[in-house]
Amino acid sequence: MNPGGAPDGPGMLDWLRTRRSRRTFEDRPVPREVLGRLVEAAVTAPSNTNRQPWKFAVVTGEATRKRLAAAVRARADEIKGIIRQGHHAEDFSNYSDFFHEPLESAAAIVVPQYRAYPDLIADLIQSGGGDPSKYHTASSMQAELCSTSAAVMALLLQAHAEGLGACWMAGPMVGKDEVEALLGIKEPWRMVGAVAIGHPVGEVQAPGRKSIERVVSWFDE
Repeated sequence: MNPGGAPDGPGMLDWLRTRRSRRTFEDRPVPREVLGRLVEAAVTAPSNTNRQPWKFAVVTGEATRKRLAAAVRARADEIKGIIRQGHHAEDFSNYSDFFHEPLESAAAIVVPQYRAYPDLIADLIQSGGGDPSKYHTASSMQAELCSTSAAVMALLLQAHAEGLGACWMAGPMVGKDEVEALLGIKEPWRMVGAVAIGHPVGEVQAPGRKSIERVVSWFDE
């Protein structure tokens, strides 16, 4: 162990490899204080100029969870009906169930949100008579979205440390309008998928990962 109780480098990497996305959950609640620690972990993430551009809707009430999952299911079924007229109906039918099924059994649903801030560098360039479109500034990086994504990863790791299962899902975005209305999410805030959380059922196999050689380019000179 390193100072502060953190695992050593190899030990930390071994632990990270044990994290899984979990999509089925037991029918029992997650204590509020545990969910609070998940959000506390999330807000340790770095953010550009420490703006902390995030918010989190934590849904534990059964009625609201059901309404949220039903809204996503309805939109997925609508899309499924359209695709059924083409040549990929079976493929999407199987895949689209992942859009809502984890939400239906989750003890808690966290909906991360972020807001974009004005691009200060672009504004300064414009004030000097320049054309901001000729330069890549903060808006090219989508810095606030990157920061919020880092926060969600910290939340997922804390869930893993708590012995919980969690799955960050893009699928619920098909019901974005309905979910945002249900949770009172309004501009400038933007939903970034949803995280299903609960006590996981069973075990899942380790997913395949691309080799380091395929994803890294080393520049040693």
